[in-house]
Amino acid sequence: MLYQEFKELYERCTSGNCTPEEQKLFEEYRDSFDLSDMPWIPDFGDRAEIEKRLKTDLHNRLSKNQIKPLIRIRWWAAAAVIFALGGLFVVNKHFDRTTKPHEIASDGNIVKPGSNKAILTLADGKQIILDGLRKGYLFTLNDVAVNNDIDSSLTYQKTTAGISRSSQSYNILSTPLGGKYQLTLADGTKVWLNAGSTIKFPINFTSRERVVELSGEAYFEVAHDRNRPFKVSGAGQVVQVLGTHFNINAYQDENAVKTTLLQGSVKVYGKNQTPGVLPEIIIKPNEQAVFKNDRLSKITVDAEEFVAWKKGVILFKNADIHDVMRKISRWYNVEVEYQGQLGNDTYNGEIPRNAAFSEVLKILKLDDINVKQNGRKLIVSQ
Repeated sequence: MLYQEFKELYERCTSGNCTPEEQKLFEEYRDSFDLSDMPWIPDFGDRAEIEKRLKTDLHNRLSKNQIKPLIRIRWWAAAAVIFALGGLFVVNKHFDRTTKPHEIASDGNIVKPGSNKAILTLADGKQIILDGLRKGYLFTLNDVAVNNDIDSSLTYQKTTAGISRSSQSYNILSTPLGGKYQLTLADGTKVWLNAGSTIKFPINFTSRERVVELSGEAYFEVAHDRNRPFKVSGAGQVVQVLGTHFNINAYQDENAVKTTLLQGSVKVYGKNQTPGVLPEIIIKPNEQAVFKNDRLSKITVDAEEFVAWKKGVILFKNADIHDVMRKISRWYNVEVEYQGQLGNDTYNGEIPRNAAFSEVLKILKLDDINVKQNGRKLIVSQ
């Protein structure tokens, strides 16, 4: 039985949604639950403690659903349960094989998780470093006061009522790799900027349209204004809304631009296209517009998966090794080098964004990803 098959069977049985046949199959794995024949890596933790926790957890889950508690499980199945119960990163592979040796550098702690940091570039080219040290009032320009708030949120707030008659001028907020920041625009729109991203925006919206430019990834909660549509331009596409919540992933190293809607409705079209004349897509909540090779398509998704980063989680779902390492490299600001022919395995799971880098390396190691660390470089091989 593959791990994914076991995991799905386990979830059905522990939730009380299995058939009698599935329950019988599941109970067949009671024959060797002592972990004594399981190849053990110190990074797993204390063997006795994990065995005790597994027994207690399984007993509680299964007894609650009137299924006989497991007494013994084959070691590979127990390993799968360790990953499932521990919330660790898991791989869609067989577990019935000996764990390979891995080489992990001892200086893993030199790499830190990402944090709240960004650079604000003003219209005259002056730059302001934003981090945990500089808080409070920054400046006032074009009837807008700018503050760097305690919660690491840059806020633009109009000081006068109505639309300013001042000329339009722009600021740029950029997060480095390993950085994130929150921004409130002068119209009240809130923006969460992910690592390695840039947004260019007017200090004050003085025209009939509210237009910003994005590179990288950001989550938007757009303030409603029926008279002035809000547009996000970047990576060859335009997203147009009146007021809604959505996420745009427009990193240059991704093979497509993905716009995912959580609330409201969004219109997406090519940057060089005219709305209403050339093809455009309207998406609804839990739909995603995919812009690739100058073509637009629409798919149904679980939108929450695409904003997990905003909630402090690096999430993977059927991700290949390059997808995995791209997300890790952006948040931990490390370089990734690939050596040799890599497999086609896909990965599912999540890593807290506040996890120490040494813990991330352990998780990769547990999933049979052969990775070596050399300073801020990760070398991934067969």
